[in-house]
Amino acid sequence: MKSWKVIVPLGALAAAGAAALLLKKKPASPAAPKSAAKKDAPRETQSKTGEYSFVSGFKDARTVEVKLEYDALRFGFDVIGEDFLCYSSDSHVAVISGEDFSIQMEYASFYKGEDFALIAETAQKKYGGYAPAAFGSLEGFRYREGDSVCFCLPVDEYSYLLLTLLKAEGSKLTLEEIAGGEELRKLLDTLKIGFKE
Repeated sequence: MKSWKVIVPLGALAAAGAAALLLKKKPASPAAPKSAAKKDAPRETQSKTGEYSFVSGFKDARTVEVKLEYDALRFGFDVIGEDFLCYSSDSHVAVISGEDFSIQMEYASFYKGEDFALIAETAQKKYGGYAPAAFGSLEGFRYREGDSVCFCLPVDEYSYLLLTLLKAEGSKLTLEEIAGGEELRKLLDTLKIGFKE
């Protein structure tokens, strides 16, 4: 009886040792940290060109073509005729939308006796946050209006381009951080204004 009591624990111990050997794995080779792998891999992009056109002038009217390069994996671009982001009296506007912000791009015509210098002077007196603004070769100004920042860029003697910047819901950035940020600058530095021949 005593020998039986000794054999059973020894058998159990041997079985446990065999199971441990089967379950024992070869040590895995150390992998690169995920953060390092992400930094080394270039971010995927998909470059596209957004186009927005309108007629500027009266008797000597001509078609203005505005082009913008954007990453289609991060931004959307549409020309729409309704459901604008903010009020517009134009027939159509361009909308650029991303994770942190959206922009409504539209043309604005000068009234008789107006020019870009007068528009800038009026905006400086009427709105807060007025400052010069430049994107690529285009130079204009910006100002704060309610929950948006507006950028005005000259087109010709009849009209200018108005871009209204709106903060996206859920963005952790302030509107001022977006307006002065690198992401917006990179996007708007690609703006080109030309005329259809």
